[in-house]
Amino acid sequence: MPRTKEQYREIRENRKEIIMGTALALFAKEGFGHVSIASLASHAGMSKGLMYNYFKSKDALLEAILNDGIEKIARQFDTNKDGVLTREEFAHFIRQTLRIMDADMSYWTHFFRLMIQPNVKEYLAQTSIGEYIGQYFSMMVDYFRRAGFSDPELEALQLTATIEGYMLFKLFYNNLADIPGILFKQMEEKIIHQYT
Repeated sequence: MPRTKEQYREIRENRKEIIMGTALALFAKEGFGHVSIASLASHAGMSKGLMYNYFKSKDALLEAILNDGIEKIARQFDTNKDGVLTREEFAHFIRQTLRIMDADMSYWTHFFRLMIQPNVKEYLAQTSIGEYIGQYFSMMVDYFRRAGFSDPELEALQLTATIEGYMLFKLFYNNLADIPGILFKQMEEKIIHQYT
């Protein structure tokens, strides 16, 4: 029996996810600049030609991976998409961002390792991803301004650094020390209370 368009779409999406997951792990482990399309194809269990059917270049694959990770977090931000953060939306954003990290520590470990690679940072500077992140930062600044914080830009920067620091600590150091899980929950509530 022939496959339906929906089945072909599912197959295509599944293969795309396999390619992106394989690439993320390899880029994080070996470095973006050191991984070839041939190596990616081999690790993903497909031909090099099939890889190009999904992504026209290694740069296009990198951009898809970065956009995917950023979008996982961005979906939690301004949930009604009206361009204005409420206190409830802000608390939701903080909680959900931390939940997303906890749910797939391996993914986020690879993602952060990829993001800090020098050639990836250079690549990011040439894409619209920075502009996209800047829009979210501006919305945070607006939130802090409306909430009456005296230096909204500094608060937005501090919150961003706090959340990223929290995530990095959990990703890289949590298994190295015996830290009670309740402390992470208390830290989450402290962050929310401080900014909402």
